[in-house]
Amino acid sequence: MAIRMARRTGTGIKASVFALAGLTCCDWSARADPNRDVLPMSLTAEHFQALLEHSPFTRSLNLSDTLVLTGFAELNGELFVTLIDTTDGRTMAVSEIPNLLGWKLVEFERPEDLEVARASVAMEGGETVRVYYDKERARKASELTARGVRERSLQFAVKMIAHNILPDSINEIQDPVEKGRAIAKFIEGGGFDRAPDDAIKMALSQSNPQARGTVMSAAFGRLGGGVGGIQINDAVKRLNSLEDGRDRDFAINGLAHGLAGRDPKSALKWANSISNEGFRKVVVENVTRRIERR
Repeated sequence: MAIRMARRTGTGIKASVFALAGLTCCDWSARADPNRDVLPMSLTAEHFQALLEHSPFTRSLNLSDTLVLTGFAELNGELFVTLIDTTDGRTMAVSEIPNLLGWKLVEFERPEDLEVARASVAMEGGETVRVYYDKERARKASELTARGVRERSLQFAVKMIAHNILPDSINEIQDPVEKGRAIAKFIEGGGFDRAPDDAIKMALSQSNPQARGTVMSAAFGRLGGGVGGIQINDAVKRLNSLEDGRDRDFAINGLAHGLAGRDPKSALKWANSISNEGFRKVVVENVTRRIERR
């Protein structure tokens, strides 16, 4: 077989022909040595056992940088040190007996003063890391722990709320955006008027941003409208408990629309407090039209 190749020169294109001894791609495997294994040996699960047990993708590459010593105690003659992971706020206790992770305490220096104490912890794979106390890093990691607890509590509460309040037709919806719209309509129809704060919890539990904003606006719309005798000060207090950002902006959107019918001046004031400039402009225009219609 021959292949013609071209290359550019200073004056034009020059062609060259290369012969490959009549060999084609189909000939290579055909001319392989019949006494030689062409395919490699097949792999089994045993080949990957070490990787599965000590995967570099499921642990921190430098645990000395991510773990912080937070305390120590002696229980029934056994010394325990407590650690916190600064990446996710997870806490754990380690002693001379391996814990569920296979970690064990091999040395604890200067226990008389936590601020200068040092714990040496042996990992399951044989690595030993030294962990120190750091007040600021421990504080930030503890905030992650508290946030995780709040999120898990919220998820549990919302599951109970959904089971007890939302109709099955909404709970069965799979698309998050569609489900968010359905929940919002249910709220606007008075479905949460006996427990308006549950509507806010429902909003905060939505992982899809669009659904979250839709439900949040509906929840605060009912609060702004004074459902169940809710006073505006109580609604504002609940709104101020939200962090600045998207959730708060959508809460203000709902509150402003809810106030439009009974306190137009406050409605416009709240609408103009939205942090996102583009969203603020849209809400102010919508609230203004709503006031004019009334």
